[in-house]
Amino acid sequence: MNKLIQILFLCAIPILSFAEEWNKKANFGGVGRHRALGISIGNKGYIGLGHVNGTGLDISYNDWWQFDPSSNSWTQKANYPTVNHGAVGFGTSTKGYVGGGSYLNGEFYCYDPQLNTWTAIATCPVSPGDVQCFSIQNRGYILSGTLLYEYVPFTNSWTAKASCPINVNTWSASFATSTSGFVKTNTSLYEYKPSLDTWIQRANFQGLMSGGGAAFECNDKGYFVCGYSGSLSIVTNEVWEFNPGNNVWTKIGEFPGTSRRFPVAFSINDIGYFGTGTNGINLNDFWSYDPSLFGVGLNEQETGIVKINSFPNPFTDEITLAIDPTLNMNIEDWSYELFSLTGYSILKGQITGSITKLNTTDLPAGSYIYSVSVAGKKLMDGQLIKR
Repeated sequence: MNKLIQILFLCAIPILSFAEEWNKKANFGGVGRHRALGISIGNKGYIGLGHVNGTGLDISYNDWWQFDPSSNSWTQKANYPTVNHGAVGFGTSTKGYVGGGSYLNGEFYCYDPQLNTWTAIATCPVSPGDVQCFSIQNRGYILSGTLLYEYVPFTNSWTAKASCPINVNTWSASFATSTSGFVKTNTSLYEYKPSLDTWIQRANFQGLMSGGGAAFECNDKGYFVCGYSGSLSIVTNEVWEFNPGNNVWTKIGEFPGTSRRFPVAFSINDIGYFGTGTNGINLNDFWSYDPSLFGVGLNEQETGIVKINSFPNPFTDEITLAIDPTLNMNIEDWSYELFSLTGYSILKGQITGSITKLNTTDLPAGSYIYSVSVAGKKLMDGQLIKR
């Protein structure tokens, strides 16, 4: 007979409408475009460069715009030294650094927002275009193929670092926390830890985006938005969250605007910003994503305390999910998923009522991550152990 296991956790979980965390902001100040560049410097955001080529003519730009979140406004700043698209860049607390792309090789320029000026800096040893660039503790990192270089503003110098274990494609996506950089290429995700100068493979991505999306960081989690799936003509509006703490990917919903490829994204004070790109039409809309607003704005009937019990931890042959039967909810929207610690989906299905049983007889002993979602949005996750 299967052994019934008790894993108990009581969580306050609102039943969500899932739209409040996205907020449409003032449109980007320039014309619609794709393969632009977006970075944050301190408490301001910046977007510029990029191109349009839908009519057969390739028109590139060098305009540079500042976004002020406090006033939801755009101000045009000093133009970049040359027209460019596919450039790479990163921001620190005080300055921005932009180079490479389709019109430059390893040339890089520093933008000083206080002086509103661009100044040439040391040439990068590689010629980066449409590749990944991120900033960790006011140092910049450029990854081109397998080659990683660190830029130190204080010494105006580039230094080769540990090579990435795999070749990273163009049109990939990345985000950075205060201690690590994360680069997604196709379905692979790798973490770079500068304190150890080493790369670590993380859980594989399970969504549709194979390239051309954008990513930003909020509260030490990465958010990947839109992109194309397999071919440039197939665009997606999926939004995925990666949690480095438990090495788990979760689809948290869909971007409420137009699906697109080649947008830009950055974050300021744990709020993500996202915009531009193309789906055949070049776009200049601009959005913010605030994870702290998840579930805000619901009426009293839509909220409540959801008690989710499972039994117990560690488990052997069966997990039982029990949801408070007195709660007035549409149970058909609820689902569960069980992952390995490397992020592979092992078991998933619908929650069919107040009691749902998961047969785990065939699972090997070890640790697992579970998640409970409603309408495709994760409500909670945690770790379970099988003996």
